[in-house]
Amino acid sequence: MKEKIVIGCDIGGSHISCGIINVENGTILENSLISVKVSNSESKEILLSVWTQAILNCKKNVPDNSEFLGIGIAIPGPFDYEKGIGLYDNSNQKFVDLKNVNVKEALSESLALEPSKIRFVNDATAFSLGSYWYGSGKESKQMVAITLGTGFGSSFISNGLAIEEGITVPENGYLWDEPFKNGIADDYFSTRWFVNSFNEISEEKVTGVKRIAELVKEGDEKAITLFNEFGINLADCLAEHLKNFNADVVVMGGNIAEAFELFKPSLYKKLKERGLEIPFKVSILKESAAMLGSATLFK
Repeated sequence: MKEKIVIGCDIGGSHISCGIINVENGTILENSLISVKVSNSESKEILLSVWTQAILNCKKNVPDNSEFLGIGIAIPGPFDYEKGIGLYDNSNQKFVDLKNVNVKEALSESLALEPSKIRFVNDATAFSLGSYWYGSGKESKQMVAITLGTGFGSSFISNGLAIEEGITVPENGYLWDEPFKNGIADDYFSTRWFVNSFNEISEEKVTGVKRIAELVKEGDEKAITLFNEFGINLADCLAEHLKNFNADVVVMGGNIAEAFELFKPSLYKKLKERGLEIPFKVSILKESAAMLGSATLFK
């Protein structure tokens, strides 16, 4: 039996990372990882050239006796994932030069690969697909994945498929723009909420969540209160969605998830009050989750 191989790519605001992935078991072939820095503000020519080179360098290491299925690419939106066309409109200042560019066609040409072998997926969805098939969500049926970092990402996975419409999920599976308290969910479940909230109440000024987490361990009451508040807010935001979807696990990624133990008690307590007992797990795949998720497009 030939090994089924996919090149998984994770394109972010400042880099492209690629690896050769065995799609059956989710292992990344040793020494196949390539990561190249490139800013999303570069011209389309530079972006496409750097991405092409990274993928070609990775492809050199595909084992001869394997079956190469194609290239999966996780990339932030707005993007037409089916057709492979950038829809960037400067609303989030990303990839502005890729507006209306057919990335699939351009890469098909530069990589000399038929278009059907190049597939795209939203980066948050890729994180959740990777977690479902190969990570902390393995063995689950109804999994919700959230990323807690610079922004609030979410995805709803049922039996291995991302569910983006219907009565059991929010539109597109997105929670970030849901109304919450005095704004939207993204205002409350991101690094900036932690930093701004802490700096408002504390003498010490911080720039990231890591320092606030350290202060909890030093017994700082303000930092402790903040993590408790975060857990309660998260439970309030998610409870109805988890019930509607009949979720059996929530997998978390992003830098705030690394401090899970600090908001777990208040989160679980509030969920229980709302009639829910459901395990939350921190992603074990870390940085490789989106890359692995992009490979599942060929499962």
